[in-house]
Amino acid sequence: MAVQQESLLSKVSDAIRSGTIGKEVKRSAKWFQDKIKGLKGEVRNRFSKTNARTFYREAPDKFNPGRLARRPNLGDIFCYWYNPKHRATLPYYDMFPMIMLIGYEQDTFLGLNFHYLRPKLRAILLDRVNAKIGKAIPKWSKLAKLPYIEPAVKRYRYDHIMKKVVPIAEDEQELAIFLPLERFKKASKSKVWAASTGR
Repeated sequence: MAVQQESLLSKVSDAIRSGTIGKEVKRSAKWFQDKIKGLKGEVRNRFSKTNARTFYREAPDKFNPGRLARRPNLGDIFCYWYNPKHRATLPYYDMFPMIMLIGYEQDTFLGLNFHYLRPKLRAILLDRVNAKIGKAIPKWSKLAKLPYIEPAVKRYRYDHIMKKVVPIAEDEQELAIFLPLERFKKASKSKVWAASTGR
């Protein structure tokens, strides 16, 4: 079974890197979800659940938001429950962001929330970010002009993270971005995605 897992994961990774991800996943995360449910072992245990609450509850690794504030790892991807300070005035927001950390200050941090993009565009953005920075620390000055990045850039407050943070391992990032873990409030995901791309 390990060979089949490696073959599938390699196929998905190759599709992302080659820019043919739309064809490979039929422009949707559905294909990937169906395939991943058939896997056994650790990958299935971590990613077969697509409900945000279940995913959070069953995630094997969590750490306190305070650690994120003290020792941020730029370029890493995290999930967490979030309650925005200005939610009353926001047109919509994601209660379960999946962000790549790209900057931080004393009280806030800056992240790319992949949930604001359709699955195909998430893959394209992650691919282009990784191609742009390689193994280096991401800098906004290098990323600002990338296509699709603007609607994904969000600022968050450490003190409004509701629960502990779930880190996404580097070798799992390309898988995790396909999962429908977004929890938008005040708008449907289709409306949010349309607003992000202007169509």
